[in-house]
Amino acid sequence: MNKGDLTQLKKELTDIKSQKIQTENIIRIPNEQDISKKKNAKNLQCSVMFVDMRNSTNMQDANGRKNMLKIYKMFAKLVTRAVEENCGKVMQIVGDGLLCLFVNDDKKNSGQHAIDAVRSINTYIKESYNPIVESDWKIKCGMGVCIGHILITRIGTRGKNKCCQLAFPSSVTNYASKCCEKAGANEVIFDESTYEQIDAVDKKRASHFSIEMYGNFYKMKDITWKI
Repeated sequence: MNKGDLTQLKKELTDIKSQKIQTENIIRIPNEQDISKKKNAKNLQCSVMFVDMRNSTNMQDANGRKNMLKIYKMFAKLVTRAVEENCGKVMQIVGDGLLCLFVNDDKKNSGQHAIDAVRSINTYIKESYNPIVESDWKIKCGMGVCIGHILITRIGTRGKNKCCQLAFPSSVTNYASKCCEKAGANEVIFDESTYEQIDAVDKKRASHFSIEMYGNFYKMKDITWKI
């Protein structure tokens, strides 16, 4: 690194700082090819859900990388199925974590779709995944859900190793991620907007689902579909 490198970096950062970002309001989750590499972003009102496998580091130490790859693949498959069956979409997979989006449709609000997906994930783990694996392959996960406006854009780099990834900058994304981090095994922590969108049947059975206050958020544990 020399002074010229620092000057060049300073110029590139200044160029980004001076960019004018254009936004377009959308109501549906876009496909990846719909997100331009130009200086613009899509603005979407939605529910953001993070799903994260618990204790995966210790599991990898116990099972090795190849077996852990199988576990990750099975986990991603069941989460993707649960999300897509509830009108959502998996947007990113990073390690053992998945970022998912849900929007309103004619039948349900995005928050209800997200909570239904939580229920499906827990059901698939309990009924389909854990029964077929060895004890040290069994998994649990934590989840976080928040509702609000997010921007969907591409953030890339210049240089020899160019990279341009989808990004979802917003406080909603950050809060959903933090809720997921704080959630215990098979728990979901969600914001008040999500609670308001849960349908009357779920609220009536709140004691069954053990909905409890968690600071300014709500928490439910071990919710599954009745088989």
